[in-house]
Amino acid sequence: MQRRARPRSGFTLIEMMVALAILAGGLLAMLSVQVQALKQGRYGRHTSEAMQIARDQMELFMRLPWDAAAVQPVAWTLPAAIDVTVQNEGGAVAQQTFNVSWRITTAGFEPNARTIDIDVTWTETDANAGFARRFVLSSIKNNES
Repeated sequence: MQRRARPRSGFTLIEMMVALAILAGGLLAMLSVQVQALKQGRYGRHTSEAMQIARDQMELFMRLPWDAAAVQPVAWTLPAAIDVTVQNEGGAVAQQTFNVSWRITTAGFEPNARTIDIDVTWTETDANAGFARRFVLSSIKNNES
C-alpha cells in the first residue's frame, strides 16, 4: 500500500511577503499621519501663544487711562521680540520667538474712541521654515470720562 502525502498546512513564502508588504504600508501611513499631527499640534500651540500675547497687550492698553502716553495715536510700532520658553532637564530653552507690534488710531466714527490693532507674527520652525504666520487682534477704547 502506498501512503498519500498529506498536504502541508500554513503559509507559503509568497503569502508571507505579501502580508509583510501590506503591514509595512499600513505602518508607514500611520507614521505619516503621526508626523502631520505633531506639526499641527505645534502650530496650534503657537497660535494659542500668539493669541495670549495679543490679549495681554490689549488688556494693558485697555487698563491705561485715556490720557496715558501709551494709548495716544501712533503708527505701527517696531516689532518687539518675545521669546516663549519651555523648561526641560537642561534648563529653559527658547521654543518660539514672536514679534509684536501695535497701532493706535483715532476712530473716524467717534472722536472719543481709539482703534487699537495688535499684530503678532512668528515663523514656524519645522520643515516649512520661513513660512510666516500672523495673528491680529483689534478693539476700540472709549473715553469714559
